[in-house]
Amino acid sequence: MPKIVGIGGVLMSFSIDDNITSELQKLGNKAKRISNKAVRESAPIFAEELKAQTPPYENVSDRSWKAQRQMDKKTGKKTTFKHMKDDIQVSGVDQYGHANVGFGEDTYWRVHFVELGTVNQKANPFIERAIDSSKEEYESKISSVIRSELGL
Repeated sequence: MPKIVGIGGVLMSFSIDDNITSELQKLGNKAKRISNKAVRESAPIFAEELKAQTPPYENVSDRSWKAQRQMDKKTGKKTTFKHMKDDIQVSGVDQYGHANVGFGEDTYWRVHFVELGTVNQKANPFIERAIDSSKEEYESKISSVIRSELGL
């Protein structure tokens, strides 16, 4: 029951029932598990959108550079390179509650050329488009997972 005290004293004081306190404590213990589950189930939404927004395959180039072609000619072997679209990866949830969605070791270094452009290539901000177009669905999925885990 709240009590109001005059000037110089306590303005309001509340006491919480022990049952409510124990339930809040249980909720606090489940919070990390629930948030990790929400992130884990929502990350593939962005991964799918990123795959859809990644520029299409090109048949004109073998995606290698001059020095690589020269090295292949010397060694007599043909190096093949993954396309960015085929190298999208989703990490697990880390200790901070974050999951990384992005490109793997074979392609990550090439992404910024496409995203930001070069002297000879116009920028194509496909990652930004993927974030913008998947944001609403991502937030909706997180919200629904949290609601279902809390029983709301």
